[in-house]
Amino acid sequence: MVNEILPTVLGALIGLVLMFLIIRQPYLGVVFTLASLPIIDLLPEIPLFSSVVPLIGGVTLVIFMLSTKNDKTKNPPGASIIFLLGFLFIAWMFFSNPEAAWSGRDRNWVFTFVQLLVLMFLSSRLLDTKEKHHTLMWIFSIVAVISAFVAIQQGYIAETDNASYGSSGFVDNANAAARYFIVAMIFLTHLRSESNKSFARLLMLVGIIITYIGVFFTVSRTGIVLLFAAQVMIFFSQSSGKQRRNIIILGLISLVLVWLISENAFRLAGTILPAVSEGENTMGLRYALWEAAIRMLREKPVTGVGIGMYRFLVPYYSQDLPFIRGRLLWVHNTYIQILVETGVVGFILFFGMFTNAFLNFLKAKFPPDDERTKLVRVWFIIFIVMLIGGLTKSDHADKLTWAVMGVSVIFANQSRSLGLVTEKRKLARIPSYKTLSSSRRVRIKG
Repeated sequence: MVNEILPTVLGALIGLVLMFLIIRQPYLGVVFTLASLPIIDLLPEIPLFSSVVPLIGGVTLVIFMLSTKNDKTKNPPGASIIFLLGFLFIAWMFFSNPEAAWSGRDRNWVFTFVQLLVLMFLSSRLLDTKEKHHTLMWIFSIVAVISAFVAIQQGYIAETDNASYGSSGFVDNANAAARYFIVAMIFLTHLRSESNKSFARLLMLVGIIITYIGVFFTVSRTGIVLLFAAQVMIFFSQSSGKQRRNIIILGLISLVLVWLISENAFRLAGTILPAVSEGENTMGLRYALWEAAIRMLREKPVTGVGIGMYRFLVPYYSQDLPFIRGRLLWVHNTYIQILVETGVVGFILFFGMFTNAFLNFLKAKFPPDDERTKLVRVWFIIFIVMLIGGLTKSDHADKLTWAVMGVSVIFANQSRSLGLVTEKRKLARIPSYKTLSSSRRVRIKG
């Protein structure tokens, strides 16, 4: 009895502390929500909610609305069109297949996507300073490093695929764990470049190496591809030769340590291209799942089969396909999943959000010495990682993906505001026609 009460009391105390911090600093609600992702399996379930995370989001929204009820500031429409697209996507998802959207077999999808839309909105308003971004990066990275360390302890890379088994740490699946470890690696790389304290840089170096190795021990081939893609993008985003050299050295050190811990890690990486070209192992399973999705889409191309319904219908559309064997599986592709479940209309709306976020990052222009220039690069790399990762994983309801889209809005808005201020200053330096002397006016007319 005592063993059951103690975790509940401890969880309640932690929850009260978090709520107190959010009330004082609302942006911490976004921070805690995203930081929960690498340790989602540790979070307790509470009545009426899947976990404490939706409750944190609700409290954050209420505090934010109360603190800004007299704020007359309006966001420019260009960057904020992403919210309209999100609302229209949810509306279409519901009206095209109301039963699947509202009374889904595993969840209320309307409630899920409303939460994600709220998270995107809060991210676009609350993460407005460098200090807030760094707080998010620090907390997310710390919990991700802990989860990655556990994954290294539990995972095993053998000489054969059948003997290997990956670990996801405290995340609910290995593919998601690999992505979060990569995001933490990106965060720590940026924080390390911003720090001039030797001990802090050493700790961050250790964290980078742990997350790097942790990706391999998830045994996620997509994760390994994304890890190297992220490193390449980080390398080219650096402006100085010294920073690029440090990225190469960090990568080499991490690879050597991976090899020392498990000689079979490179063998795992070497199976990626054969698996893609020959359709082996999990890649062959994905090909079969995508073929089943195409069959479903042919029957309902406009409305789709209903959000969340693919995995319940896949046994009926895959009887002659290999690997599936009647199992209830996700389609393992964000874009195909949205297309087959919400139809062409839903896909256009959803992909429109991705496109708008991409353009927001491109439009976010700051002076080279502006602290936001580096932040834009960091978040843009993470956004690209999530987009590429969506090719082999269903990330349409991933909190980090929606939060990154919200971050794109705040950078685009800040860039636009900076441009307007600069333009006004330029105009202020130009004397008006009325203030010119009569002789100068004559010369102008002449």
